[in-house]
Amino acid sequence: MEGKEEKGKEKREKRNERREMKEGGEDGKKGKKIQKK
Repeated sequence: MEGKEEKGKEKREKRNERREMKEGGEDGKKGKKIQKK
């Protein structure tokens, strides 16, 4: 059960990141590049 909850948390965080990138525009793209490093 704990693992299932963590997976849902990760999905939620990824969805939030995607939403922030859309709103941030160029800043969002820069943030994504930094995260990949």
